[in-house]
Formats: sequence, C-alpha cells, structure tokens
Amino acid sequence: MMGHPNKRHLKIIYWLFYRFVGSPYAEELMGDLEEIYEERLMSKGKRYASLMFWLDALHLMIGFSSFRDFKSKNNQLALLKNYLKISQRNILKYKFYSAINVVGLAIGICMTMLIAIHVRNELSYDTSYPKHQLIYRLASTNYAAKPPIMGLEFKEKIPEVEEVARLFAFEPKVLSYEKEDLLVERPFLADHSIIELFDLQFIEGNEGDALTKPSSIILTESIANRLFKPGEKRIGEVVDFDDGWRQTVTGIIEDFPRNTHLKLETISSMERTYIGQDTDRGWAALSIYVLFKSDEAVKRAEEKLMDFQIQFFDGMASDEDIKKHIEETGEYLELHPLTDIHLHSHRNKEIETNSNVMFVYILAALAGFILLVVSINFINLYVAQTLNRIREIGLRKILGAYRLQLIFQFFSEAFLLVFLSGILALLLAYLTLPFYNDLALIPISIHQLLSIQNLTGLGVLILMVGLLTGGFPALYLSKLHALQSVSGSGLQLGGKLPFRTTMVAFQFFISVCMLSATLIINEQMDFIETKDMGFSKEEVIAVQLHKELKLEAILYPEKIKSELKKHPQIQSVSYSSHLIGKRFSLEPTYLESSPEHHVPTKYLVADQDLLETMDVEIISGSVNTDINSRQFLINETAARLFQRENIIGETIVNSWLPKKGEVSGIVKDFHYASLHNQVEPLVIEISDNSNAQYYLMVRLNTKEITSGIATIEKALLDIVPEALITPLIIDEQMELSYRAENSMFSIFKFFSSIIILLACIGLFALFAFIVQARTKEMGIRKTLGASLTQLISVLSRSYAIILLIAAALAVPLTHLYASRWLNSFAFSVSPSWATYLLPGTLVLFLAMIAVISQAFKVAKINPAESLRSE
Repeated sequence: MMGHPNKRHLKIIYWLFYRFVGSPYAEELMGDLEEIYEERLMSKGKRYASLMFWLDALHLMIGFSSFRDFKSKNNQLALLKNYLKISQRNILKYKFYSAINVVGLAIGICMTMLIAIHVRNELSYDTSYPKHQLIYRLASTNYAAKPPIMGLEFKEKIPEVEEVARLFAFEPKVLSYEKEDLLVERPFLADHSIIELFDLQFIEGNEGDALTKPSSIILTESIANRLFKPGEKRIGEVVDFDDGWRQTVTGIIEDFPRNTHLKLETISSMERTYIGQDTDRGWAALSIYVLFKSDEAVKRAEEKLMDFQIQFFDGMASDEDIKKHIEETGEYLELHPLTDIHLHSHRNKEIETNSNVMFVYILAALAGFILLVVSINFINLYVAQTLNRIREIGLRKILGAYRLQLIFQFFSEAFLLVFLSGILALLLAYLTLPFYNDLALIPISIHQLLSIQNLTGLGVLILMVGLLTGGFPALYLSKLHALQSVSGSGLQLGGKLPFRTTMVAFQFFISVCMLSATLIINEQMDFIETKDMGFSKEEVIAVQLHKELKLEAILYPEKIKSELKKHPQIQSVSYSSHLIGKRFSLEPTYLESSPEHHVPTKYLVADQDLLETMDVEIISGSVNTDINSRQFLINETAARLFQRENIIGETIVNSWLPKKGEVSGIVKDFHYASLHNQVEPLVIEISDNSNAQYYLMVRLNTKEITSGIATIEKALLDIVPEALITPLIIDEQMELSYRAENSMFSIFKFFSSIIILLACIGLFALFAFIVQARTKEMGIRKTLGASLTQLISVLSRSYAIILLIAAALAVPLTHLYASRWLNSFAFSVSPSWATYLLPGTLVLFLAMIAVISQAFKVAKINPAESLRSE
C-alpha cells in the first residue's frame, strides 16, 4: 500500500502554493511532490521522505516565485502603473466624493498634527534639564513657596539631598546700564547652587563664582543683548535696578527654554541678602528646589517629611500640638517632581500660573475625536464607492485576476487618497500655524511641524488610515464569488451594515459632546466675566512705578495724584503695594489680645484712596483720616477667622515685618484673585509711606481706555519727563488668571465647529451614495403608491433614530466631565438641561437637513427613469 504525506502538511503547503504561486500551478506542483514523496518513502523511509517533502515544497515556492519575478520585472512596473491609472480614473469618476474625502481627511490630519505638537509641548515641560528626574520642589499641600531657612535646614538634616537651590521672584523691575533702561518682567534671586541643579549653560563668565559674591547678577542672553550694544564688554560691568541696587554682571547664560515654568530673565545672588538670611519660619516666600542623589533617596526622604516638618517648627509649640495643627490644616510638606509642576500644581505662590493636565487630556481627546470623525467619513465614503464597483470585481475575477491582485488594487487606491490627504494636511498645517498659535497661545514653530518625530507620526497615521480604509474592500469584497459580484447579489449598499451605522452614530455622539462642552465653557466664562467681584475692575489702569517716577511718588505722593485728577477723564487716584489679580504677600498675623491664635493672611499696603478707586465697600467701621498711626482694614473672611464678635479697635500684629495697628474697618469680601479659589483672609494696611508706592492705580471717567491711558502717560511725563511708564489694564490682568480656560474655550469653539461641519458633510455624501443605490427601490415604492412623505420617511427614519440615540447618550457623558471641570472653580455655574438638549437638537437638525435633502432628491425622480437606470 502506497503512503501519502500528512493531511495537515498537505493543507498547509497547498495553502502556501495557492497564496504565493497561484491556483493554476498549485495542483500540478502538489501532484509532483506527492509522487516524489512516494518514491522516497519506499527507498529511504518516512522520516526522510517527510523532511525532503517540506524542503522541496519551500524550494519550489521560492524558486518559482523568483522565476516569476525574474520573468516579469518589466511587467511589475507596468502592473503598478496600471493600478495607479485605475486609481486615478476612479478618483476622477467620483470627483465630488473624492474631493470631500481628501479635503476632509486632510483637515483632520492637519488639526491632529497641530494638537499633537501642542500636547507634546505641554508634556515636555521642564524635561530639558539633564537632572530633571532627580529634581523636586519642596512645598506643601496649598503653598508652593516655603520659608528661606527651610531650604537650608532640609539640606542639612536630610542626607539623601545632593543640593538645594532657593528662588525668590521679584515684581518686574527696570534694569539700567549707562543710559539704557530695560524692563525685566522676571527678575529673580537665587542661590549659587541653581547653576548645578539646572545645568545652566554659560556663554560668558565663570560658573564657579558667578553668584558667590553679594550683588552679583547673571543675565540671560536675550536680556544682555537688549541691554548692551554689540561688541560691548559685559562681564564685570555694573548695572542698576530701579530700587538703587547696583550689581556686577558675572555671567551671561543661554535663555531658559520655552517649555519650562522657570522663565528667569535675570538671576541675582542671594548671598548675604536679607531674604536669603531670613530666619522667620512662617514667611512662605521662596521656591525651594532639591536635587536628590538617586530615586531611592527620594523615597527615603519622603518618609522623613513629617518628622522634618515637626522638627522645623520645634520650639513654637509641643510636637503633639504641631502635629495636630498640621493634621487640622492639612498643610503637609510634599515633594513635587519638577516635571509635574506645570500640569499638576495649582498652589498659592506658584512662580507662574500653571496649565492643567485636564486641558492636555481634553486636547488629546479632541485630536482623537477629529481623527475619528474624518476617518469614519473617509472609510464610509470609500467603502460606499467600492461597493458601487462590485460588478467590476466580478468581471476582473472572471478574466483571471487573483485575489492578491484585487487586494493590492484596493489598498493602492486607499493609500493614494490618504497620501494625497497627508501632503495637503502638511500644507494646511503650514498655512494655519500662525492662526493656531494665536488660538492656543503657544509658539509652535515650523521646525517642530517638519521635525522627524512629527513626520514619522504622519507616516504612521497614513499607514493606519490606509489599512483601515482599504481593509474592508480588499479583504471582504475580494473574496466574494465572481458570479455573486457580477450579479450584484453579494452585498448591497443600501442594505444593513451595522458597523457603518455605528460609525455614523459615533460621529454625531462626538459632535453633540463637543457642542455641549463648548456651551458649558461659554456659560462659565460669561459667568466669570459678569460676576460681581466685590470691586469695580473696569476702567482702572495701573502704572508700575520705576526709578525717577517712583522717587517722585515717594517724595511728593500728593503732587502726582493732584496733577492726574486735574484731567476730566480721571476720577480718582491711589497707591498700592500689589496689583489686584496678581499674588499678594502671605504673612502671619494675630490679635495682640490673642497672641497664640495666628492667622496667615494676604497682605496689601495702600493709601486711603484705594477703596474709592477700586470701589470696595466698607461694611463696618471707616478709614480714619485724622490720625497718623498705622491702621488696618480687614475683609469679612479675616474677621471670621480672628474669632472676635467686635474686632473694630482691636490691635493686629504682623509678626514678620513686624508691624501693628488698630483695626479701623471691615471691607466686604472681594475677589482680589481668580474665581478658582475661595476668598482668602486679607489685611489692608492703610499707609502713605513708601511701602505703598509700587503701583499707581487710576480710575477713568471714560470707557475710552486708549485715550485714558494716553492722558495718564502725558500727565506723568509732564511731571517726570524721563519716566518709564508701563500701564496695565486691571480688567486684562484679571483675565490672565483664566488664560488657560480662554485658550481652551477658543480651541473648543473652533474645533467643535470643524467636527460638526465634517460630520454633516460626511453624512451628506454618504447618504447621497445610499439613496443612489436605492433608486430602483424608491421607483418601485412610488409605482406601488407611496407618497413623497412616505419615501422620505423610509430613507431617513433609521438615521433619525440613530442620531437621537447618539444625542441621548452624549448628555450623561458630557454632564460627568463638565461637572469635574466646573469643580475646579470655587465659583461656577450650574448648567441647565437646555444646555444639554440644545446641542443635540441643533446637530440632529443639521444632520437631518443633509439626509432629507438627498432623500427628497431621489423621491422626486420619475419611477420610469429610476427603474430604467437599473
């Protein structure tokens, strides 16, 4: 009895021959191999015959394929040209739908690229420092700044620490060299160790002694280039701040990167300054950065934080009382990774207003939604076009086309369309880059757009969309039997395709979510804009006082005020130590009658006209203008925390400065910071001394802000001709607190419009294909007596139901995430049900216009024409 190879082996080899050699040759080759197998089985045995059977099969498959490749090198190129020619013809045959596909996908890819670069920028914050993984900020639950002495003691008592650097941020100052004045927005004090911690790169100077001497200063390259003329000596030169502090330039360093929260412009030495040497344990003033020896050292240090915190306040109370106070206030010491600060830290006394990781998630979701919508449109329309070519597939099979050839044809067409979209997307991204930068308030450069990383991502995107798009026709339609394809019975465009229906529903689910979120953000931003802040921020201009103008204000404060008030456009003028909308100093205070009860309060020094200028209401007491002794006003929150029923006349002590004075009045709580936070306790020292002369606050009598600013500038220049004047509009300064929210709102408005537009266009184009495929059916229905309304209902009813379901599902999801976002504000709106129902109604209305317009078009066709068209 003759033997045969293993049946499983036969099936595997036959399948390989069928795939790689072709069905015409598979049977013949299999027969030859089986004959050789039988001869070897008789002479050499089963093991040898089986082994050689496999080797021969592989040899034949490779050899046959190589022979075919060698034989048809020129044919391959001709075949590729043929595929491209057919693809071009199909694109031109369906010009309108191909244009929608290419442009829609290009817009989606363009927006996705820009958002992806934006997200990468946000996630890469503070990662450019070589030791960033081992750098942490020492802070606490609610405060980013800590006392100066804490940094020194932390390095001394925690052996896991390699180095500590302390930073102190000044208000903007004017830096002068010879006759050149320059406003420095971000001047800082720092320890010499900042150079090692952040690996500052020196262009000039010696990093070893750059900040070791008192009154030495490091300038960033951009500041140095603006302050000094080209070719001038810079190292060793003396520069002056407007408060008279003379400093020697000891280094020029490269500018800090854009994606860092440490955008320092000048760094003055903390050596022997009163700030660096301060021993007050309650003055949270400095940002403390710690470099650890290793990751394990960080973990060990975190375990010691509570003990260190108790030891730090040792002597002020018993260990048990200190621990109890920490637990009651929840103010625990924490180590914040440097790279987490920008997105995860929103504490008091941050160096800058940080972004929010929620915005990154939202942006990433936006990019995903946009890409999903345009990809769904692309896939739906491409598949719809392909289904119209089902008879072409059958004819190709009858004429001898292999399935692999059909698969390659469909994939080549899909990749051609996606490739064209990718090229167009790059062009669109280049053209829209300035617009997106203004919208998102970030500086994306053309170099980032054309970076290897971005272009690689674009290539992967093209590959993924091309595979998804070409996959259905290539793998599913190519396997249909030739007779099924020719007869058109294999698959009908108008039939039930749950996957396509689900994708359409998902598009509109996304659209409703986006529109709902946009309306909710709009409500919250309107609420912020219109909420009573407790003071009048409109038509108030602040002028920061520098150099000669500051000196004039100190020597003759009333002269400046009276000269300004001579102008009819100016209503009132006052002085203030801080700018409303920016951070105030946090200082420990207590009532002289209760020295054991300390209340940390925000502290503001101002003259007696500030209440009139800012329109702040006194609800109890008054400002005493007849006495020269120090007096304090406190807000309602501070009055509650001091726990006195009648606090007027009590003496408040500022234990840090130290200062003390009588409480002369209580002002109504007003929002001197953003609505992200509750109103904190505030003490206002009413004083006419130089502590108040940092900002000149001017209330205008006119809504013509530009004209009012011009009046202020002219009046001040008449008094001090050489004055450097930097006017700030208080309303705009307050809005800076909501910079991230305003940016997100702008992005949401723009992209939600894009998504809804693309979804409706996609549905319009897809439904045009569907009704075209059902033309014969509509003709039959009309012949049988169906009315125009019934025909439109038949065509559009299923889509109306799908869109209603999508809109209904969008409501709870939007509500969930909107509530989380609104909870980040201490004061927020409560969206009504109309806010959730209106977007669904609007999107449904727009979608049904697209659907019904196409349904009406087909329903109006004469049945004789529609039946003849088939």
